Amino acid sequence: MNEIERKTWQAEVLDRIFELLAAAPDIAESLIFKGARVLNLHLGPGSRQSYDLDSNLSNDFLQRYPQLDDQRRWLEAEIFRHVHRGFEREDPVRYRLDRITVEARPPRSHPRGWDAFKVILGVLDNRRPSRGLPRLEIDVVAPEELSETSVVSLDHSGHLIRAYSLERIAGEKPRAFLQSLPAYITKIDRKPRSQRVKDVYDLARILNARPISDKVFWEAAGRQFRLACRSRFVDCSGIATFEQELTATRMDYEQSKVLPKDIGFDEAWTGLRAIIGLWTDVGIVPLEFPLPEKG
Repeated sequence: MNEIERKTWQAEVLDRIFELLAAAPDIAESLIFKGARVLNLHLGPGSRQSYDLDSNLSNDFLQRYPQLDDQRRWLEAEIFRHVHRGFEREDPVRYRLDRITVEARPPRSHPRGWDAFKVILGVLDNRRPSRGLPRLEIDVVAPEELSETSVVSLDHSGHLIRAYSLERIAGEKPRAFLQSLPAYITKIDRKPRSQRVKDVYDLARILNARPISDKVFWEAAGRQFRLACRSRFVDCSGIATFEQELTATRMDYEQSKVLPKDIGFDEAWTGLRAIIGLWTDVGIVPLEFPLPEKG
C-alpha cells in the first residue's frame, strides 16, 4: 500500500466510523462533531480529504462524568462497542476493530481545563490482510463557549447528530489558524507547531458558498469568531495578526500535500482579508483576551 492508498483507506474507514457513531444515540448526546466532515455535510462533498474525525465533548457529558478517568473509560467503552458492533453487522464483514486506545492530551490535567483525548483505533481490513495499515484517530477536545446558534442538528446517513453550525465553523477556522502562529504560541507558552493552512483553505470553501456580500452570515460568523477566541484567549488586532508569518504561510499552503489545488493561495488569502476587513468594519475585531492570573 503506497502513501496515496494509505491516505485514501484512512479517509474511507473514518467515513464509515462516522456513520456508525452517528447512529448511536448516546454518542450523539455526548459529542458535538465538527471539522472537515461536518463542513462537507453543510456544503456537499469537497476535494480535501480528512484523516481524522473531530469533535468536542458536550457540557452535558461533563456534568455526567466530571472526572477525566471516567471520561476516558466511557469514550473507550462506548466507541469500541458501537464501532465493533457496526463492523460485525456488515454483510459481508470487511472491517474488524482490533484495538482501541484513548490517550489524555495532555497526559495530566490541563492547567486551564482544556483537557482533550485522542482516540486511536486499530482496524483490520479483510480485503487487505496486512497489519501495516495506518491507525485511525478521533480527536475529542474540551467544550468551548457556545451560543444558541453555534450548534445545529444535521442528518448524517439517516441519523441526527449535533454538529457545529456553518457560522461556527466559519468563526472557528480563523481562530484555529491564529492558534498555530507565533504570537499565540508565545502567549500561552507552548511548543510551536506547523501552521494550520488547511483552515485557510476551508474558509475559502465557505466563502465560495457564502460570498462576503452575505453580511448577515458573515457577521454571525464574526460573533462566533469572538466566542471561539474568548474560549482560548486568542487575540486579534486585525489582518496583521494573520500575516505575522505570511511568507511561511504561503509556502506551507502551496507545498501542502493534503490540500487540493482547486483554490490557490492568493484566492484564499484575498478571501480571508475580505472577511477580516468586514469584521473590522463592524467592530468584531480587534479583540484581546488577557490570560487570567495563575492562582
